[in-house]
Parts: sequence; structure tokens; C-alpha cells
Amino acid sequence: MDLCTLSVKDFLKRVAERSPTPGGGAVGCVVASLAASLGAMVANLTIGKRGYEDVSDQMESALEVCENEMTYLCDLVNKDVQAFDQVMSAYKLPKNTDDEKAVRKVKIQQALKTAIEVPFDLARRAKNIIINLERVAKWGNLNAISDVESAAHLLLAVYYVAKANVMINMKSLKDEKYSEWIKEEMDHIDKQIRGAHERILDVIAKRNG
Repeated sequence: MDLCTLSVKDFLKRVAERSPTPGGGAVGCVVASLAASLGAMVANLTIGKRGYEDVSDQMESALEVCENEMTYLCDLVNKDVQAFDQVMSAYKLPKNTDDEKAVRKVKIQQALKTAIEVPFDLARRAKNIIINLERVAKWGNLNAISDVESAAHLLLAVYYVAKANVMINMKSLKDEKYSEWIKEEMDHIDKQIRGAHERILDVIAKRNG
């Protein structure tokens, strides 16, 4: 099932069910998509408006990024569920013989990497969106600027969601070199997102006087 085709009410019901999926990762993807949609809304409310003619190109470009991310994140919602299912399937593989144990071990490690890569990708998407929102905060319609701030707060939260899902799967991963690379990349993303978040709040505070 494509979770992005569900109504908001039905999606909430699915999350609340006695099932591990959709879980935090999928919810984080939806929240990131909502943040992108808020950015798109502010860009749309700026394009063609009197007094904002000089920033139309900037807003058109920001709008395109937001719309692309919204589409990408909808696909990522489903990938998050699929990644979790792969991990569960790997753990259920037979382990009666040495050969079966060896195959199971490899499959589990492969599935864990996939389960790490999806939230890692979510963290990168959150970074892309919040950096894009900096120009919306700077030049977007002042009457809707609180929506940019809302989006920035959501994206910071999304990063923490992504990090939590990355770290829980890293616990069982045996590839230390890969784990170290992921940790370094996540730290780099953390700094970028925090920096963009702070700059957005600063710009909005100055624009609001």
C-alpha cells in the first residue's frame, strides 16, 4: 500500500495500530514533506505579489526545490516501511545449520544497512529543505513568514527523528568503517541544519522588527 495515498485520518489510524510500521521514520518523512509544503506555500504567496517583483526568480527556484522534495519524501515514506520489513524478514530466516546461520548473518547486515540508509537519506532531505528555506525566510511574503519559521522548527525535529532511527539500527551493525562514516556524515548534517535553523530565526526576527 502507498501510504501517501491515505487521508490524514487514515494515516494516523495506521500509525496508531498494533504494528511497528509505519513508525517514527515514516512519520518523520511525512513531517519533512509538510515542512516543504509550507515553504512552497510561502513561495506561492510571494510570486506575483506587489512589492515582491524583484524576488520572483528566487521564489520560483525555492518553490521548485520544495515541490521536488515533497514528491521524493512521499516515496521515502514507503521505503522506510519496506526497510523495516526487510530487517524483520532477515531475522526470521532459518538458522538450523552453519550455512543457514551464515546466510542469515549476511542478510541481517544487508537489511540493517538499508534500514540505516533510509533515515540517513531523510536527514539529508531535511538539510536540503531547510537550507532552501533560508531564501524564503529572507525574501518571502512577510505576511506568511511565521509559516517558514514553523517549517524550520519541524525540520530540526525531523533531523532528530532521522538520527534516532539511524542510531538504533547502528547498534547491531558489524561494519565499523561504514558506521564511522555514517556518524561523521550525521554530525556534518547536524551542524548544517542547526546553522540554517538559527539563521532563519535571526532573519525572521529582523524582518519582523
